[in-house]
Amino acid sequence: MKEDRLITIIGALTALTGFLMLSVGRFIMGGIVLLIAFAIFLNRGGGKFNDRSIYEKIVKTDMDIRDLYERIRDIDTPLGKAWIAEHKGFSGDSIVYGPGRYKDCVVISRKKGSLDIKHITKLDNIIRKSDDEHRFADLADTAGVEVTPERYSAFASMKLISVMLVKHLYELTEKLAADINAEVPDELDFFRFYYHNSSEGHFRNSEGSDVLRVECNYRPFSARVMDENGEEMASVMPHGFDPKGDVVDSAGYELFADGEHFGEIRKFKEGKSEGYIAETDAGEFRINLFPACLRANISCNHTIEHDGKLMAVIGGSPNLLFDTCGRCQNDLVLSYDDDYLVLYAVLEVFILTLNRRYLK
Repeated sequence: MKEDRLITIIGALTALTGFLMLSVGRFIMGGIVLLIAFAIFLNRGGGKFNDRSIYEKIVKTDMDIRDLYERIRDIDTPLGKAWIAEHKGFSGDSIVYGPGRYKDCVVISRKKGSLDIKHITKLDNIIRKSDDEHRFADLADTAGVEVTPERYSAFASMKLISVMLVKHLYELTEKLAADINAEVPDELDFFRFYYHNSSEGHFRNSEGSDVLRVECNYRPFSARVMDENGEEMASVMPHGFDPKGDVVDSAGYELFADGEHFGEIRKFKEGKSEGYIAETDAGEFRINLFPACLRANISCNHTIEHDGKLMAVIGGSPNLLFDTCGRCQNDLVLSYDDDYLVLYAVLEVFILTLNRRYLK
């Protein structure tokens, strides 16, 4: 919440500076500063704190930490099962998930009349007993390590899955706050991750093995997924272009599978939600935009839902500098269900391709 307030203050001060510049006749600089202020508030998001924060959620409840722990202690997650420790920023016990290999923890603590669910990486804030030191034994030493797309993707996938875990623990805690006997799942958010680096034409798995071939280009437009023999498996083609050859979003897109029509994709914006809806022969897929995960430098992020069920998460990282291949874009896909992996891949390169118009 402190980070959220800080961003709000910085945005307000930037806007005030812009108006002051306009008042003394410095219209160009004032306009630029106001645009910066707008960008700050756009990045922060609107609405209530829980709507715009991906790192921290608040559940208003008097439920005791120990009662909650007894209900969720056996849930398995990519950060392991819950355990009890103390956190320097809160009084009393906290529930801890993690740390993961890259120092990711999700901590649930009591804060006045609420439970605070938070993603942290500052492990010194966790006060643990000597019996818990084994939990911190396998942390990755990233200092001086060559940065490669594969290593970066492993790092970013854990940052992205951690914020998804915050979201899903928040939703579960709200259910338990309403009914302590509500159903609790055996596991949350286990995934397989894949990545695509724009300097190469491959969609790879976490072991670095080629899974699919991909092709993407903004002008002329191309967003295709192929097998290793070069046979097209899926593609997306815009219905309309303007005289400059740029895509017309409002015209929509056609989705192909094995060279045949498979569905239609259209952009949507409903209240605070936006993204794409793909009406396909396999049902409706909703591709929802969600806020930037700055701790992993991924800013073009989407969830993919199939008939209301979360199937995958896409994270896009524009203009990253790698030791091995220079400056390029690296996207990752967290798949909860590989049955539609080819579709996730073509949606990833489709979104990557559209995003390139802003990177030129």
